[in-house]
Amino acid sequence: MQTIQAIYERHAPALRRFAVGLCGDTSLAKDLVAETFMRAMTSSAQIESTTVLAYLCTIARRLYLKEWHRRRRFAELDDVHADATPGPEQLAIDAQVVSKTLDALQVLPEIDRAALLMRAAEEIPYEDIARALAISVSAAKVKVFRARLKLAQLLNEES
Repeated sequence: MQTIQAIYERHAPALRRFAVGLCGDTSLAKDLVAETFMRAMTSSAQIESTTVLAYLCTIARRLYLKEWHRRRRFAELDDVHADATPGPEQLAIDAQVVSKTLDALQVLPEIDRAALLMRAAEEIPYEDIARALAISVSAAKVKVFRARLKLAQLLNEES
């Protein structure tokens, strides 16, 4: 039988990753790990060294499910009186994003930009884009795809 300290040092990081994956919340995961080790420490059951991580994961999962069921009973209330209009900070961020996007669009070749805008903004079918740009349908699809990739790359570089 290993000491609880040795078990903690060896298995806490893996158990923490398991808990974060389970609940998606790092603070709740920390609580689950702490409670799991507390339960393992106070348990009268013998901890087998070959199955200790599985044992700890079982405890953590059961604690998570218990917490999930507890939280499910409570429903968050919608703030019906909240102002739905974006604040000045969000407006500034949105304006900055639009500006960056427009600047990135200008870097694209004109035919790629046209194909992308026809497809994304106007939802024009590829056949009509091909006809408007005097290219084949497959070329229109490729141009839209490559323009999306290039635009995403340009926007990621600026971030």
